[in-house]
Amino acid sequence: MSQITENKVVAAPVPMTPLQEFWHYFKRNKGAVVGLAYVVVMIIIAVFANFLAPYNPADQFRDALLAPPFWQEGGSVSHLLGTDDVGRDILSRLMYGARLSLLVGCLVVVLSLILGVVLGLVSGYFGGVVDSVIMRVVDIMLALPSLLLALVLVAIFGPSIVNAS
Repeated sequence: MSQITENKVVAAPVPMTPLQEFWHYFKRNKGAVVGLAYVVVMIIIAVFANFLAPYNPADQFRDALLAPPFWQEGGSVSHLLGTDDVGRDILSRLMYGARLSLLVGCLVVVLSLILGVVLGLVSGYFGGVVDSVIMRVVDIMLALPSLLLALVLVAIFGPSIVNAS
């Protein structure tokens, strides 16, 4: 006596999208997740500095010159990281400084992208001698240590936001 069994069709799992696959493997690396959380918090602090900072970074508190951080003796909770030599709140200055650093970093990336695309298009379109000259200039730039070049430029032109961009 034979019994008839039903053939059940089991659906294959739905394939992950590239973003889902990336997140699936990314979240396994705890260091990467902690790093991402840190970067996101820093970006939020930089973007919303005017709402999060306890004081205006230029305000001077003459009664609290060189105040230590709150965890040291003589520190207070009103200035969590203390004040500088003219009485400005260090935490507020760090938050607003993060905003400026983020802005400068984004501008440098955009300018580098534009310059790289234009040089790549010119090199690819004309080829020959133009391509060789552009590639030799790029080789020279890659051969120089970036930090050393930045220090030399700051020594020549002086520290300034105008010179950084």
